[in-house]
Amino acid sequence: MPQTNQFDLNLFPVFLAVYRCGSFSRAAEQLDLTQSSVSNAISRLKKQLGDELFIRVGRGVEPTSAGHNLYQQLDSHFNAIDGIVTSMDRFDPKLHNREFLVYANEVVMQLLQAPIDKLTEDLAVDIVFKEPPSNEELLQSDLQFERVDLAIDVMSQIPSSLNASLLMRDKLVCVARKDHPRIQGKLSSEAYFSEKHVVFKMRRSNLAIAELYSETVLPQRKTYSEQSSLLSMLAATSKSDAISVASSHYLKEYAQLFNLVQYPLPFDTWPIEYHLIWSKKLQRNSANTWLRAQITALVQGLAL
Repeated sequence: MPQTNQFDLNLFPVFLAVYRCGSFSRAAEQLDLTQSSVSNAISRLKKQLGDELFIRVGRGVEPTSAGHNLYQQLDSHFNAIDGIVTSMDRFDPKLHNREFLVYANEVVMQLLQAPIDKLTEDLAVDIVFKEPPSNEELLQSDLQFERVDLAIDVMSQIPSSLNASLLMRDKLVCVARKDHPRIQGKLSSEAYFSEKHVVFKMRRSNLAIAELYSETVLPQRKTYSEQSSLLSMLAATSKSDAISVASSHYLKEYAQLFNLVQYPLPFDTWPIEYHLIWSKKLQRNSANTWLRAQITALVQGLAL
């Protein structure tokens, strides 16, 4: 075991970056170093610790058991140090020019864009919504390495490097145009499955939203069309005899515009749960704390 006074502690952040990125090249990009500098740092750390830390797999690297053990010991300590440092900075939204980047899907954007605009009109900050990547691992990586400040997402699993809190719940409803020739007043299971459907597929899972949130396996449905966004799905539903499935919150804003009506689905579905998700390193960061508090307060003030 190396002596502490002879040990280069600067090697640890490089190790953490390689572990999280799974690649020397991506870690180098994140740290603004050359790939050879990262490789040399890991070689020095390996020599000082006397253990192999990574093995090459394809174009990337995977940690060995020694690498896993080292990461588990280091991660919480470095997060605590980051938290102490960042908590010392006091953030004033009226004085500090700052652009916050927030990952959110179109349901969340539609709900929050107007309240966010009103909130920031007299402040020095901007809050910019961005569509999240379809790859959940990339979304997690962007949060871990602070490429974005926050995500409002339905992420299925929250890794240990991130924090999350439940922001709001939504439910799915069936949608049809008001003058639908066969659906009026009530929707039976037989009627639902006999109609053609405008299908919105979730990019991340490549599943139709009804199948993703249904508590049981659904029978085959007849497809009228597939759409890439909820808005285009509602537009297609309004111009046809096909029906669709949408978020209740989202439909509320567009039902009158598209002359649509909602019906309870004739099968049980799980609620859609949106979480605020952020890097643990930003837990005590005053700017990120302010952002989370503002978004939480805006959602609580909506008539959902």
